[in-house]
Amino acid sequence: MKWIAVSIVAFVVCYTLINFYYRKSGKAFEPHEDLANRATTARLLKAGWNRIPVTTNRPADHIARLKTAPAAISRAQPGLPAELATVLGEPPRLLATIGQVVAPAEISRGTDYAAVFQCRAPDLKAQLGGVSLYRKRGVLILIPSIELMPGKLLGRSQEGTYCLNFPTRSLPPGRYTAHLVALGPAARWEIRVK
Repeated sequence: MKWIAVSIVAFVVCYTLINFYYRKSGKAFEPHEDLANRATTARLLKAGWNRIPVTTNRPADHIARLKTAPAAISRAQPGLPAELATVLGEPPRLLATIGQVVAPAEISRGTDYAAVFQCRAPDLKAQLGGVSLYRKRGVLILIPSIELMPGKLLGRSQEGTYCLNFPTRSLPPGRYTAHLVALGPAARWEIRVK
């Protein structure tokens, strides 16, 4: 009986050491999520959409200091554009509204484009999770999506001000129409890439 216990302990120790030595670093493979993301990417590419990485952060002040003239911001239709909504596998959870937006009207190709926007979450259980940018020809669709706070946490306010940045290396020179979407009032403006 003693040898069985010793062999079990030896096996567990060896297995643990081998597991730590050969384990893949980073996020583990999640079959459902990874396969859904691959299928969505394939549908986006087939429909002519490209995805551009976007970073978001909370700025110290509410108004961006622009080095160029600000873009004229107008109101846009609420919700996702129908053409993009049919391609995305699972529709993102959208913000309730987009408020004031401060963004440059033109940018030099190769630099990062930065815009500041005010928004409102649907309730105190939600916060901005990130922004996705999809491009098709001269249209840029910015989709800020929310994530729910875990447990019984609540936000201090439904309103927030965020700064979004994206690289312009993959944008050919020309004019683009940017749409910042939400469930309610959304924003739209023109960008010229030089």
